Amino acid sequence: MYRWLIIVIGVAVLILVLSSIIIFKKLVRYFRGRDFEKLEKEEIKKKWQEIENVLEKKNKMSYKLAVMEADKLFDHVLKKMYFPGSTLGERLKAACYKYDKLREIWWAHKVRNQIVHEATYDLNYKTAQGALKTFKKGLEELGIL
Repeated sequence: MYRWLIIVIGVAVLILVLSSIIIFKKLVRYFRGRDFEKLEKEEIKKKWQEIENVLEKKNKMSYKLAVMEADKLFDHVLKKMYFPGSTLGERLKAACYKYDKLREIWWAHKVRNQIVHEATYDLNYKTAQGALKTFKKGLEELGIL
């Protein structure tokens, strides 16, 4: 009878230790962030270059596409860095605690929201270019570009 009790206690302790290790690893990732591998950085740089090339097509639809793609790429990076949240806004809020300079991204993200949610929003080249510069500065702050 005592054997079973010892086995049950042993299994419970093992489960507790494994759970603690998993939680500890997640906390370390959250507070330390994630280091991008060289291949991932190269893919992101390539995607960024494509976004900048879209902007240079000099028409209103390409401006909108470039800003939306930049916003999406920035969100992808924050997800890969394990910032919590179900939207870019939530992840950006969390990221701003660690990277204060990312607060500037809010403006560019709001431009993206206007593009997506306002049918009559007229995006000009200067605003699109400013939004891309802001996203680029954010990616540089995160050590990606």
